[in-house]
Amino acid sequence: MRRGFLFVIFVLLWIGLGSCSRYHSGRAESLYQQALEMEELHIPDSAIVLYRQALKQLNGTENAELEASIYNRLGDLLLDHNIYETAWDTYTQALKVSQNLPDKSNLSHAYRGMGKYHYLYKDPDSALFYFEKPLAFLDQIADREERSSVYNNLSSAYKQHNDLARALQCNAAALSLTRNKVKRLRNYAVRGQLFALQMQYDSALFYLEQASRSDDMSVRASAYFKLADLPDEAGIADSLRYRYLQEAYRLSDSIENMAIAHQIDRQEHIRITTDLQEQSHTRLIVAITICVVALLLISVAVFMFYRRHLKRRNEQLFAHKWEKQEARAQENESRELQMIEIIRKAGERCSRDFKASSTYNEWYKRITRGKESLSYDEQKQFQEIVVKEFDPYLQQLSSVVPLTGNDAFLCALIQLGFSTRECAACRGISNETIRSQRTRLRKKIPQNFSKQGLGTVILGE
Repeated sequence: MRRGFLFVIFVLLWIGLGSCSRYHSGRAESLYQQALEMEELHIPDSAIVLYRQALKQLNGTENAELEASIYNRLGDLLLDHNIYETAWDTYTQALKVSQNLPDKSNLSHAYRGMGKYHYLYKDPDSALFYFEKPLAFLDQIADREERSSVYNNLSSAYKQHNDLARALQCNAAALSLTRNKVKRLRNYAVRGQLFALQMQYDSALFYLEQASRSDDMSVRASAYFKLADLPDEAGIADSLRYRYLQEAYRLSDSIENMAIAHQIDRQEHIRITTDLQEQSHTRLIVAITICVVALLLISVAVFMFYRRHLKRRNEQLFAHKWEKQEARAQENESRELQMIEIIRKAGERCSRDFKASSTYNEWYKRITRGKESLSYDEQKQFQEIVVKEFDPYLQQLSSVVPLTGNDAFLCALIQLGFSTRECAACRGISNETIRSQRTRLRKKIPQNFSKQGLGTVILGE
């Protein structure tokens, strides 16, 4: 009788736990779908919150397939918004979760994410290493589009290594596998560029024109830029080249405006992520706290007795040392703040004086007259003028941050209040290159000065 009662209790508990697990898995699936919708609506911050909430729901369940998919999607989203280190950690979690799954689609996705991380950091050898990982278990990848993406990434990696034959081979394999129209046309753009590098201009022109009809703005913009780069042997007239460039820049500006409207604030993202992680571990923390409190109660009596004995001696021993360290820290902080204030005032003074001159008004009209960028001679002349006018500011700044000539020019343009697009026009480069240069500048700022706000002074952030 007693055994039967215990058996019934066990069965009821097992059913209850199973129902609870199914409920949380269903809730996680719903949150995952909502996050995908937020991505389609270009609201990445909301998508990240929903992905994190879905992962919280999966805590303690057995739905490793869904968990790995969420980690991979989250990693892609973070990587798209330049939050590289957090994206790497997310792909690592996806790799860990999907390691033992029979379908290796998510495992392949995680390896590709790690490869893209190194690709964006201009580390082609490491990127190729991770891109080649899925080849070892390609027959275990059930998702046809994932296999296509494996070859697509390998094509880009081989192109970066100047192995055009293997790049074309992988591109052909990716095209043969994909059923997705956007991916097919993206692969056409890559294929066209590969043919252009091999000087097969007729084939290059064919594939790039096909890619320029894509519904995806980034694919169209890339195709138009590559079409404009084709030489005269491809039959591209100057008027046609101008039209291609005009359309490419128009699409690039649209993509940039869309991204600017929904930028993710890194600090806010870290705060949200930390809060969600803390909430997901609350129950575990409570259990650990109970054990720790019990241990502390036993230890308190011994600690208090020993503390009385050591307190006076320790205070005398460390008081002087602590005062010296505190005074040194305050002195260093005060000196840093003074240097930052000197740099700020120098920048404001140079900017104010230059803006009051007729030279500034003349050049600003040239920059904003509708032309995509200044000519090469105009770029060099304007850079020399600006660097000379901002010499007091740049001298002060270079004593803290190591600056190249282009870094100095960009810092001066930022002090003048120029937008990313105007800075790009002054340099004759793309908006993306300007943003990359800003990122490199930010990394050059010493950590102690960055904490005191030097980044805000020189980059306007």
